[in-house]
Amino acid sequence: MLPLMILLACQPKDEASDDSAAVADDTEVTADDTAETGETGETGDPEVFACGQVPDGPEATIPAIRLTSSVTWTLDFDEEAEANDLFDCAYTRDFEGVQLLDQPYLCPACDVIVKGTATMVEGEDCFAQISSSGAVRTEIWGFTVDGRLFRSGADNAAMGELTTFAPAAEGEDIEVAWSSESALSAGGVMLLEATGAMTFAADPDTLLVEPWAPREAPYAGGWPQNDPGDLSASYTLATGETFPNVRLQDQCGDMVDLWDFYGSYLILDASQYNCGPCQAMANTEHDFLVQMRAEGIPVRVLTFMGNGLGDPRGTPPPEIVDQWSEQFEVTEPLLYDRGFTYALFPSYLLETTGEDFGYPAWLIVDPEMNVLMGNVGFGDWNMAMDAIRADWGAR
Repeated sequence: MLPLMILLACQPKDEASDDSAAVADDTEVTADDTAETGETGETGDPEVFACGQVPDGPEATIPAIRLTSSVTWTLDFDEEAEANDLFDCAYTRDFEGVQLLDQPYLCPACDVIVKGTATMVEGEDCFAQISSSGAVRTEIWGFTVDGRLFRSGADNAAMGELTTFAPAAEGEDIEVAWSSESALSAGGVMLLEATGAMTFAADPDTLLVEPWAPREAPYAGGWPQNDPGDLSASYTLATGETFPNVRLQDQCGDMVDLWDFYGSYLILDASQYNCGPCQAMANTEHDFLVQMRAEGIPVRVLTFMGNGLGDPRGTPPPEIVDQWSEQFEVTEPLLYDRGFTYALFPSYLLETTGEDFGYPAWLIVDPEMNVLMGNVGFGDWNMAMDAIRADWGAR
């Protein structure tokens, strides 16, 4: 059983240190004109839940793009930093990645996103001066056809823009370079300069599934299929604007589209299994749903579960999701988060509430999929109920 802990909000541990910062973008998400529109508007029975059979997924048909690179970083420390036993040096990493189609929220501006492994091939002692991460790590690279390069140094982490490059055709070497200057906490300044090359090409032997293929079979969890098919949204959240779609695995092992819950108020709950307020929210979710639905208001709660406060962007193992579902008798969608809420929620919540990001973090989306409000932390459901009742009463 997960231990219950009482707090108002839990702070995540962010270890995705990198020389690129996550940047928001107003690139739009548009519903595919093949999206199915169902007529299932029921909010379900909060007392009963069981998973049905998970249907077969679509066939993989899209050749993946592979990207490889080799980059050398040169570190140049000033006299003050060198007095602290830091020394000028260089290190080199080689990277190889395969295209991601289903996480556009990590880089809304990117035309191509790849995820792979970066391996230190030279200068590990040099790199150890500025980072404790190992010689091998997950990285995500992205680029635009007009020559903008993005990168992050952790799995499921939103990418920041690094530099620009001269566009080239598939298979051709592309020179890349960037630099940054950083003040060091112990004193002194470090100049970092990176130079190298990358190349990309489609691989006909590695096929990917179209992530937004229309759904043909009912959900194993019995969820509605109400995507109207004409929604569009930005990955930069704003009150009154459409919340973007995402497709994530639920507790049944099925891939679930957020926009299929069109027609109900949605509480989008970003949680971590080892967060006390998250547990308190889950423990009282049932009573909240019963109360709202007794008032005739269609409400759903979708929980996005991360891999704990020490790995907030990480995707949890099935045993964590199963244990959470059993302990709190979850009858609503419980989704394996893949950095989605971490990429979208923090900037919106800071702007609208003035609060730094923590867990649980939750947003309310109205029946037309427009963002209504959000908050960080949990004490009770009163704030959410008041906001939903006010909006429902004004209709």
